[in-house]
Amino acid sequence: MPTSQSTTTRLKKVAITTGDPNGIGFEVTAKALADLGPLANAVFFIYRDRNQQKAQPKLFKLLDKSFVRLTFASEQSAFVFFDLMVKQKALPKNVLFDLALSTSAAQWVVDAATACHKKTVSSLVTGPLSKTLVKDAGFSFVGHTGAFRAMYPKSKMHMAFVGENFNVLLASDHIALEKVPQFLTKKTLSEAIINARKFKTLLKSKKKIAILGLNPHSGEKGMLGQFEKKFMSKLPIDVVGPLVPDAAFLKANWNKYSVFICLYHDQGLIPFKLVHGQDSGVHITMGLPFVRTSVDHGTAFDIYNKNLANQASMLDAINLNLKLI
Repeated sequence: MPTSQSTTTRLKKVAITTGDPNGIGFEVTAKALADLGPLANAVFFIYRDRNQQKAQPKLFKLLDKSFVRLTFASEQSAFVFFDLMVKQKALPKNVLFDLALSTSAAQWVVDAATACHKKTVSSLVTGPLSKTLVKDAGFSFVGHTGAFRAMYPKSKMHMAFVGENFNVLLASDHIALEKVPQFLTKKTLSEAIINARKFKTLLKSKKKIAILGLNPHSGEKGMLGQFEKKFMSKLPIDVVGPLVPDAAFLKANWNKYSVFICLYHDQGLIPFKLVHGQDSGVHITMGLPFVRTSVDHGTAFDIYNKNLANQASMLDAINLNLKLI
């Protein structure tokens, strides 16, 4: 049944890139959308490989039980047809735009982010993308965040993670551990705190922000390193720390803080994934001019097309995305 024009003006248009075609990205997307079902206030544009339907027909049958799936060979043709249906007041309430593409999954991210920038779509949800695929496609960036930094070189971006028990923001992310101390300066720490405040606002939390130390025991007053004394002796009043890293994520601390700022990738993601597992938690990029959420897991090539992938993280990513826009 078509929607009214007043309804379509309020529609949230969400792009979903499904990641590596031989990973679990499309499976978790299909299962999550089947769980979610058609929404009165949102329409989804799925970016996937053109051979996906032949390789995984059962997942398309799953989608087709709930949605009127319209398939297009390009992003542009899907957007044009959407606008035409809106103009003619003929957009079905349960429509799903299915983009069957011949381009690389890395290119989908760039194209969808560009569509967000142009406000052709409202926001972006991303499935897992391997760094090998990105490299093989000829791109120099590393991962999704690297792609966004290449598109917005003047923006300060941080990887952040929303969990049921606690939330994490990374002051540094995909850099070698040996380079972390050189990367972390008063300036980069200040930028992380600024985005942590924005993250806190998105979460609608009134709790203070916590920041972890770099060294064991947060330097033990300089006996185990000078970093904390040099860069973290005078923190803003809304920031608590530096917390001792090996005790920061004890259960007693989970509800004390809105966000934990972690200084390097594994300092934040090891405890986050240990507590939340691979089936929950949402990755969000702070510093982008649009909302981007993502699953908190990888491509899981080993279980591709075995109907074993858990869609909970993708469902959480879509729901949070809709909430934030």
